[in-house]
Amino acid sequence: MNRRGLAAKAVGSFGLLVGLGSAAGAQSIVATRPNLQTSDGPVSTTLNGTTITNQGLQGVGRLPATTRDFLGDTLGSFSALAVDLASWRRAGDTYTGTLYTLPDRGYNNPDGGLFTDYAGRLSRFTLTFTPEPGANLPQSTASQRQITLTPNGGIVFTDAQGRRFSGLDPGAGTTTQLGTILPSATTGPSAGRISLDAEGLTRRLDGSFYVSDEYGPNIYYFNPTGQLQGVLGVPEALRPRTNGQLNFNSINPPDTGRRNNQGFEALSLTPDGRSLVTILQSATLQDSGTSQQTRANTRILIYDVAANPTPTAPSREYVLQLPVYRDNGNGQAANRTAAQSEMIALNDTQFLVLARDSNGLGTGTTTPIVYKSVLLVDIAGATNIAGGAFDSTATPISPNGALRADIRPVQVSEAMNMLNPTQLGRFGMNLNTNPATQTTLSEKWEAMGLVPVLSERAPNDYFLLVGNDNDFLTRQGSINGQSYDAGINNDSVLLAYRLTLPTYVDPLSLAVMKRTAPVVLQGLGSTTLSYAAAATGGVQDHLSALRRGAGTAAPWGEGWGLWLGGDVVFADQPRSGSLGLDRTIARGTVGLDLPFTGPWRGGVALGGGGGSLTRPGGYGQDHSAYSFSAYGGYYGPDFYAQAIAGGAPEVNLDRLRRPAAYGLTATGRTQGSALALDGEVGLPFQIEPFRLTPFAGITHLAARVEGFTETGAAGNNIAYQGLTARQTTARFGAELAFYGFGPLIPSVRVAYNLAMGPQGGTSTVRLASVANPLAGATLTVPFLRDDFVTAGAGLQGAFSEQLGWRVDYQAAIGLRSGTAHGVTAGLRYQW
Repeated sequence: MNRRGLAAKAVGSFGLLVGLGSAAGAQSIVATRPNLQTSDGPVSTTLNGTTITNQGLQGVGRLPATTRDFLGDTLGSFSALAVDLASWRRAGDTYTGTLYTLPDRGYNNPDGGLFTDYAGRLSRFTLTFTPEPGANLPQSTASQRQITLTPNGGIVFTDAQGRRFSGLDPGAGTTTQLGTILPSATTGPSAGRISLDAEGLTRRLDGSFYVSDEYGPNIYYFNPTGQLQGVLGVPEALRPRTNGQLNFNSINPPDTGRRNNQGFEALSLTPDGRSLVTILQSATLQDSGTSQQTRANTRILIYDVAANPTPTAPSREYVLQLPVYRDNGNGQAANRTAAQSEMIALNDTQFLVLARDSNGLGTGTTTPIVYKSVLLVDIAGATNIAGGAFDSTATPISPNGALRADIRPVQVSEAMNMLNPTQLGRFGMNLNTNPATQTTLSEKWEAMGLVPVLSERAPNDYFLLVGNDNDFLTRQGSINGQSYDAGINNDSVLLAYRLTLPTYVDPLSLAVMKRTAPVVLQGLGSTTLSYAAAATGGVQDHLSALRRGAGTAAPWGEGWGLWLGGDVVFADQPRSGSLGLDRTIARGTVGLDLPFTGPWRGGVALGGGGGSLTRPGGYGQDHSAYSFSAYGGYYGPDFYAQAIAGGAPEVNLDRLRRPAAYGLTATGRTQGSALALDGEVGLPFQIEPFRLTPFAGITHLAARVEGFTETGAAGNNIAYQGLTARQTTARFGAELAFYGFGPLIPSVRVAYNLAMGPQGGTSTVRLASVANPLAGATLTVPFLRDDFVTAGAGLQGAFSEQLGWRVDYQAAIGLRSGTAHGVTAGLRYQW
């Protein structure tokens, strides 16, 4: 962060400045007095060209400290939270969704040696939120009414053997599961079980989830039902050792490794689900010494979980310099570190990180609240220290707290300041600590989650949910049936801020884009290819009728002829690349046969038509186009050869509909163009009263769909770059015509169509409003996936010597891609 950017951020704040560390270019945020912000309007910060705007507090929710969870124990939220994004919906001004909250290890007092045999769990709630940005409410717990949380069950964690976890301090106890030495309770009925002090939570879209732990520090991977599936590897530099031995206790500090109660406090998946990011709450002992103000150089670990959900080591590791502050806010030198408590990955390089002091409701002191902010962190340009000497305890990254000159830390800027008495006051809350009240901002804010505002006018706006850890503090507590009185009621509180995040890639929007955009592109490409085929198909049907009728009824003779044809095609599965859809195209063609002599024939044609496409799930499109073609050929008694060239210069693709994330529907329109070339040769054999004609042909189709951007789905809207599709098929078959009914000529035709050349196309898509490369993807779009068989039957005749008619039916049967049906009819007037 540069000095000018920080100065802009400091407007309206008191006592916030930049302090230079000993490493060249290293910087820390320093707050010597309470870091207050009194502005009630939007506040922005810019880092590396990314500007984040805090639109302010929008609402608050509160659960009484006496609330019990789904197991009947005192609720201890929120050490972390996660919203089931698939459940998030907006109806008018109200939002609903499913919220998972993570408590830590149960009611405890480490200084007094008090711990609880508390089973690890997730509590589930139905969240309802109606923002009230213009509120002006009294100082009362009843004013925090904008968010309501309704209990809806939960998930209990079990280890690989099906046993519950325990919140008990492990002391020197260990157990081994899944090939990893883990902390283990040593007393009571949970002896031998994994000890867990859960602090971080992140969910995959499939319902599985990761939980980070302070005892280890460890990261556990659970399936959707809560059973342990694996443990991620942790660098030796972070594992606590006393006298050379692993010791996971949280009372007596180790010699090296993580500090007591300062393990993996934050956890997040990058939006594409390929990387898992965690942050140590503050610096390791060897990186800081024992004092509080020298533990600012903590570590960000990034694991590659794309192929293996539980890798043995991080692939990237960076240094984050945490803010430091004066604990009593009197303006003297900083003597504490604002340890981080939670994070969210905005993309694969930028994170929101919550850093805070230890002051506020719940501490039992009158010390003023000094620092609680959400930071924008960018790892671009930072030094990756993973896998080297710094992952051992022998080589500290910051001896006695001074960062080495050869390590470049990540960049940091303050993105959101929670200490805004004006905004808190509008929702009936305050920053008073002398004395603190029930509506005073509490000490420990440890949970964050992002959910979209779902505004078409503000597609990059999200609600940032920030939750406190109330430490199970209540006067009427109960865990495992045992009552307790903590001497204070510290309610669970959830704050909702509105942020504009131009580089945040919403995970659900990204996943839905990758799943649905190929379907849209398949529909658009195959429709345009169908119009390319239509440019020659109608002519093919007409020329086949001319060839069969040659030498019989007068309407099918030589010379000038005006003809028209029409057909209806239902679906078109072989051409769509096995895309399951219901497509209807109705089209007509009018043509003019030119007066060539002898066995030569030729002409021109003009066609047009339209139709619709639908697919289960909410996909759809309307389409229309006109086409032109020219044709010619040689038709001898024992041999024929014909060629057709045509195209559709403008294919209109309207009322496009795509099922987007969050129950929204994206709409759009675009255009395309198409070109078709077709050639066929045949050898007629007359076997009275039949004529058998083996034939071979080739068709080349090319289509181009123009790029477009959807509307109607807020941050879900997709920008499509465009698509080029090509199909080439060779056909081999035979036709049999019967001449025993006078002017009536029935016929059947069967061909095997061999797929040749490219079988699909590629297109680049991206979430239209997001300014980050992670929001884009290059997709492969299949069209002609395999060979198919065409089979048809026809009947033609004459109304008079000048007017002839024909009717045909044809089916295209894909070997693995479904069937298409078509009916065509035509007239020819000869003079």
